[in-house]
Amino acid sequence: MAAFSWNGIAINKGKKIYQDQANVLRYIHDNYGGELVLTPGDIASFGGTRLSRIIEKLGLGDISDQEAVLTAGMNCYNTAKELFREAGYWILLATIGDHEIGGNDSFFVDRPGFTKVHTIPQARQAFGNAFNRNHNNDFFLFDYQPWFGGDKSDDVTSRPLSTKYENTTFAYVHQNALFVTVDAFEIVGDGSSDFIDRENGSGGEGAVTCTVDGDEDHLRWFENVLRKGRDDPAIRHIIVQAHLPIIQPVKKIFSSGQFFDNGEESVFWNLMNKYGVDLYFAGEVHSNTATKTRHEGSNLIQIVSRGNFYNNFLTIDVADNKLDVKIYDEIGDQRQFNLKYEESGHLSIDKTTSVTKLSSSGVLKLLDLDDVILMYDFEDILPLGTRKVPGFRSDSGLMKDVIKIRGEVCSDSIYNQGQFGAQYDAQVCNLVLGPGRIGGRSGWFNDRSRMAMIASGPFSAGDVISFGLWFKTWQYESNMVLIHYADYWGGHVRKSQEKDHFTLTLESGIPVINTQPVVELRSIDPTNLADGNWHHIAVSMPRKSCYLSELQVYVDGSIVSTSIIGNRRIFQTTSGRMSIGGYGYSKSGFEDAYPGTGPYIGMLDDFVLFSRPLQIEADFPDVFATESPTASPVSRPPPSNFCNDGSQMFFW
Repeated sequence: MAAFSWNGIAINKGKKIYQDQANVLRYIHDNYGGELVLTPGDIASFGGTRLSRIIEKLGLGDISDQEAVLTAGMNCYNTAKELFREAGYWILLATIGDHEIGGNDSFFVDRPGFTKVHTIPQARQAFGNAFNRNHNNDFFLFDYQPWFGGDKSDDVTSRPLSTKYENTTFAYVHQNALFVTVDAFEIVGDGSSDFIDRENGSGGEGAVTCTVDGDEDHLRWFENVLRKGRDDPAIRHIIVQAHLPIIQPVKKIFSSGQFFDNGEESVFWNLMNKYGVDLYFAGEVHSNTATKTRHEGSNLIQIVSRGNFYNNFLTIDVADNKLDVKIYDEIGDQRQFNLKYEESGHLSIDKTTSVTKLSSSGVLKLLDLDDVILMYDFEDILPLGTRKVPGFRSDSGLMKDVIKIRGEVCSDSIYNQGQFGAQYDAQVCNLVLGPGRIGGRSGWFNDRSRMAMIASGPFSAGDVISFGLWFKTWQYESNMVLIHYADYWGGHVRKSQEKDHFTLTLESGIPVINTQPVVELRSIDPTNLADGNWHHIAVSMPRKSCYLSELQVYVDGSIVSTSIIGNRRIFQTTSGRMSIGGYGYSKSGFEDAYPGTGPYIGMLDDFVLFSRPLQIEADFPDVFATESPTASPVSRPPPSNFCNDGSQMFFW
């Protein structure tokens, strides 16, 4: 939640950044109240700081990496705790995130100077001592609760003693609610090698993975706490928090997109469903998504929330039989610290009758995992900043109105009409609107057109993603990018042993999919689709972590036969961005990795994306309609130097 980036020294209370954050927290406390605060991780960050730099800043001489991390962590986290206390929040239930133990970028073992796997025990110790123990480190703050202890056989401790999580996982009872805070990070093996499991879609973040299932004592303690909470009539609500989202997909922006191994199939998630947990809170992804469990008979809801720079926060009102969650979004003319908020979403869990009633609205509207996630219908182009994209800030305000995409300055947007809403609005430029296939409009792309989403995802590791769109082009000898998803940071295209990207191209009118330059799926139908007619292409992922060869490619509603090179299981980068008609925001090396490919030139219409396998006839009924699409009255495109000026549309 807080925006601390620590380099070994405590933040001076006289500094402006401290005072600005203190003012915001006091404002929130005075205007919105709250008896306690939950933070689902990443309250601070030191992943990008070299250990040598931390040692230098501490000025304590020649000390070890471990001593430096312990000292620096205590400096930072004690300052953070004091910040909340100054605002009036004395009960702080803080979750450890990847940033507090080094940041996932430092979990890779082959990055000298940045690798911090060997200092994770000290990072945990610093976090637990600062947030969860008294100032003199004499006792654990949450040990002495009447609800725990005693000589009954069913009594449990407030934390998993004698485990490596005993200072960072704990339970706390406040009036009629049980809160369980969980450290969900585990070093794989002895931490000497990176871990990625393509078969199950797990890992991918170096030697550290995100799970609770791997430590039997930790998991046993968790189950015992939940069981006692369920069986105690005085406990009306159970709320769990850990750093990582479990149900996918979730909205993401400027995030590495870490995720929980095995997700909804994990023992951890199943225990929450079994014992009647009401809410699971997570962070990590810097955006807001609410999703109900798919477990029959359970009403568990996952809420992934954004707290960056205090420009977004949640409140939970707890009654005897009801939980009311509201989300507040910062408004104002400044980039941050405006001290103004408006309600942007609401979720209610009503247990006053035998049948629990759920209601939701705004950005907390429950996600329908079967419905469309992204949809771009090319009906309107609007100025960038007309609709707020959370987290897409300028240097001076909460909304950005211009951005450069691969050399082109973009000041327009196309709204996402799917469930992920404004977070996935596309930034566009040099894109023209004209007549669509059957009424309506379509988008015309030239070699200077750009259409990309600043949000991360929704592709993620081995999770299922399927999509479809209409296209019409005359470029029968060109190799053009239709859909692309890849990392946006770093100076090279990831090699074949790392995570994948996803690129759908038309090579002389033939559909080709690459997840690496040496991993390719290609249609073997010789028909050149760049024939000046409308065609529909759809790609369906039949199951999680499938092989590339298992992808089902449909052209005009019919599945096509494909050939494969370098077949392997799909494991997408979790920190990428998607683009349509070009390489978008992704790193600059793709033009070199795929020589001869270029931006799409032609018309596009009705792009939709799902987080499930396609039901081709139900999802795209217009492909199977007996009525023929209206033919375009021109046989060639407008000149490539014709650009949309923000208000003008070109009709052909």
